[in-house]
Amino acid sequence: LDHWYCIGASTGITATPKRDRLLGHDLTLHRDAGGKVIVTEVGGDGTAFPVRERYDCVWTTLGAPERDVVDIPEGEESDRRKVLCGTVAVNASGLRIIENFLDMAHFPFVHTDILGSEPHTEVLHYTTEIRRDVDEVWATNCQFFQPKAAVSAEGGIMTQYMYRVSTPFV
Repeated sequence: LDHWYCIGASTGITATPKRDRLLGHDLTLHRDAGGKVIVTEVGGDGTAFPVRERYDCVWTTLGAPERDVVDIPEGEESDRRKVLCGTVAVNASGLRIIENFLDMAHFPFVHTDILGSEPHTEVLHYTTEIRRDVDEVWATNCQFFQPKAAVSAEGGIMTQYMYRVSTPFV
């Protein structure tokens, strides 16, 4: 519970209360007259949970995190295009979802002709490290053949990846 969780796009929270669910807790979210996001538990005592707005998203916590919202330097770049794709419900644990992202070997078989294809099934050597300075696991120098890296692509390319895992839920 002692982490920050993204609960939606900043633009999606208005003065009209809306309900959401986070780790089994039913929440109400709205903006007060000053525009500040207020998050409370349905049926609770009315105490507001801590809130941060970063990267055009709203973050909250059900506990007492030891650090602030995960640092994503690219998210602060003014010339960076951010695309908020909405919520995707997945019936799996946070750890299983992280495993899915890190497992490039499944690309050609599960995401055939999009993220991978046969006969390009080899996972090339890449580097993993536990970064104690930022309390994250990093996988760098990852590359995998993508047959269609963009809608306009006319052929496949070796695509570069870098994975940063701060917690199973971010």
